[in-house]
Formats: sequence, structure tokens, C-alpha cells
Amino acid sequence: MEDLLFFLCFLFAEDLMKIRSVRAFDVPNKPGLKSTYGWHPGMPKDTILRVSKSSLGDHGFCQQQYFIKRVLGVKEPENDDMRRGTNVHDAVEEFYQEMNLSYALSMRSYGYDKVLEYFLNHIPKGPSEEMEFELGEEEHLRRYLTKEAQRFMTAEDECFLPIGNEVSLNAVVEIEGVLVHLTGIVDRLFADVEGRPHVHELKTGAWLKPDKNGNLVEKPIKRKSMREELAFYVYLLKQCDHDVLGGLSVEYWGWDHTGGEDIYRCVEPIRVDEISSMFSKLRELVRTHKSYTGNQMGSMFSLKDEGATKYICEPWCNVKGFCPRYYEPLKPPELRAVNE
Repeated sequence: MEDLLFFLCFLFAEDLMKIRSVRAFDVPNKPGLKSTYGWHPGMPKDTILRVSKSSLGDHGFCQQQYFIKRVLGVKEPENDDMRRGTNVHDAVEEFYQEMNLSYALSMRSYGYDKVLEYFLNHIPKGPSEEMEFELGEEEHLRRYLTKEAQRFMTAEDECFLPIGNEVSLNAVVEIEGVLVHLTGIVDRLFADVEGRPHVHELKTGAWLKPDKNGNLVEKPIKRKSMREELAFYVYLLKQCDHDVLGGLSVEYWGWDHTGGEDIYRCVEPIRVDEISSMFSKLRELVRTHKSYTGNQMGSMFSLKDEGATKYICEPWCNVKGFCPRYYEPLKPPELRAVNE
């Protein structure tokens, strides 16, 4: 019955979402080796499992969502949050590329206001010369660069600029007896005066969320989630074959959230608990793929509990139209349940 429901969901949803065939990617610096999110044990030996920070997060959130997005290749529609995030990330990357450190140091002697003015002058008018920002990107960039101007005033001269700026990393490791291609792009990697590495992530969402009374609060699960995301990069940096950054032992991690009234920044020593938790989830993902047979049903990728459809699937999943757990999209509008 579940397989039939999945098939019906697939037919109803394919006009609403963009379906792409899952392809194998060449593994950098590994001639003849390819990786794919759709790996199963029956594939040729030259094709291995591909895992990114995002795909690992999808699997941890919902295995069936992971199967639909990563294995079947259903691409969720781009929304304003995604476009805003891309535009802000691109502008921040360009800031570090174009910043003249010597000139900034000369401005520092005139005080913070001059440094801030110089930093804010790097905010572009849009994602390209032909386009202007339309999603509030300037405010996110203003918050971020203001925080960076404050950091610059007290930073050691040689420690302000990142040693890695939107850097692509790759590693091939063996997990649960399976070769796995780990891949990811680290937003920023810094080092202190003693050379101790610090990996840093940029998010354009808000750190504090309203509770049932409308008060802005931190959700503990969000801090744990951020730490596990960064734990993936800590492991990737240690295992990767990058000419300069490969083998680094990261000692600190941190993140910025620019979506609130003010930027939220956290920097802390890495935590063994979250690294262990991340690696357990990585092993679980590999074990799931070891039992996958390559079909389009994916019954080994577990479903959320039935009670999750209203509180998790409905507000948070953009591919629920393909999911056998989420029945509502199959019903005519007049028969759908009204949310209480």
C-alpha cells in the first residue's frame, strides 16, 4: 500500500516540482572515481556514495525527504530565503576578496567610523551590474559588515582576513565498510596568532524565534544543529586532500545569523559531543544506503510518524507532495482537513 501511495504522490507532484535525474560527479583528484547521492551496493566499483553537509542534514531531518530530494533527484523550488542567502553569501565572499588590508589599517588610525564607512562601501547595489537587490540583502550585509568592522578594530593585523574563503573541500573515507565521498564548501576559515584554525558559518535566518507568547527565544535544538553542521566541516578538513588546508585540526568554530534585528555571532571551542553525534548520523546514513536496492520506492528510508504531517511536514517540507506519509496533497481541496 505504501508503495502505491508513493507512486500516486509522484504522479500528482511531478508537475509542481522540477524532477532531475540523479547523476554521478567526478571526485576531484581521484581519476576514474565518481560519486552520487543515489548510491546502492549494486553500482559499479568506480561509483561511490556522495555526502555533503546539506544531504546529511536532510537525512537527519527526515529520511524520506532525503530519499526524495537526494536519491530521486526532486529539486525543490527556489524561494526568497534561498535567493537572499545566495546573494548575501556572494557579496560577503567578494568583500574579503576585494578588501585592501593596508588601506583598512590606515583607516583604523582615524577611528572606528572611518573603518565602518570603508567596509560598508563594499555593499553592492545588486547581485550583478544589471540587477538590484530586492529581498533586503543590504540590511543583512550592513549587520554583518558592522560586526566585522568592530572585530577589525581589535584584531591582530594578520588574523582579520580568512585563510579560506568559500573554499571547496573533498575527501574520500571509508565508513561502515563503504567508500564515501565527503564534499562541502566552507564559508570561512580563520586562524589566530598561534595558527589555531577556526571554521565559521554564515546564515541569513534569525537566531531567535518567537515562542507561543510571542517572545523571542533561542531554541536549544538550533544550537545543537549548528554545532553538528560545523562538526561535519571539522571532520572534512581533517580528512580532505586540499593542498593548503588538508589535515588541519580545527580548534574553534562559530556562526553568524543576520536575520534578526541585530546579528547573532557565536564563537566557541569545538565540542566532542557534537562531533560524535554528527559521525553517528553519518554512519546511519551509510547503513541506510547499504540496504537500498536502487528502486524508486525507497522503503528503507523511514517515514516520519503520522502525527508529524501537521507540525513538521506541512510547514517545513517542500517535497511533501511526493511523500507517501503526506496524504493531503492527493485530496481535492474541498476534502482536505482544515487545520485546527
